Amino acid sequence: MRKIFCLIIAAGFFIEASAQQVITRDQLYKRESPYERYTTYRISVTGGLGLPMGSFGDYMEKSTLRNYSILMDFVFPKNNLSVGVSLGSQYFKNRLPRQVYNFDSQDVSAVQTRTLSAIPLVVTGSYHIGKVNAPIRPYVQVGVGGAFAELANYYGTIPTGDNGFRFVAQAGAGIRALFNKNGKFGLEAGATYQHLPFEVASEGIKDASSFNVRAGLFYRWW
Repeated sequence: MRKIFCLIIAAGFFIEASAQQVITRDQLYKRESPYERYTTYRISVTGGLGLPMGSFGDYMEKSTLRNYSILMDFVFPKNNLSVGVSLGSQYFKNRLPRQVYNFDSQDVSAVQTRTLSAIPLVVTGSYHIGKVNAPIRPYVQVGVGGAFAELANYYGTIPTGDNGFRFVAQAGAGIRALFNKNGKFGLEAGATYQHLPFEVASEGIKDASSFNVRAGLFYRWW
């Protein structure tokens, strides 16, 4: 009889302790979301305007809308930092009116078409202002990496230029806006200056740097 009584008392204590651990509906919604507690993942796809800068701006003159980027990064909510890898694609083109050019002591009438394509692969680091679930979250970003660049200048069908892998550095800022506080999708917009040393003496340029303004969407998960 004493054993049964002890078991009843122990069961009562267990039920009471379990009841104290139950999280009510109100308490559940007061807990931090997984995005605020854990390292999470984010992928951003953006596109927009590319403006040639420096000696490249004098050479190319025209901007481009063929300017895209995809960024995958790890978001650390406690210190407002994220680290990621960005892959981009840029293509500039400028066609000049027909003129007469001299090649090997011969005059050739041709339309000059200047093009530059670049595929930068960059490791990025970002610092964000505000909490990870803030409706609008500004950020600043820097990045370093490499790019394959190809400059081709066609005089009619006669090509000149150069190509190869080059160092690339980026610095920029932007904002990210969530569609819902704890949602997975949001809007991203930002501007980045990209320094790409790419000297082509025959074309009179020392770099292929650009100022890029992009907008797009991001998706996050944990």
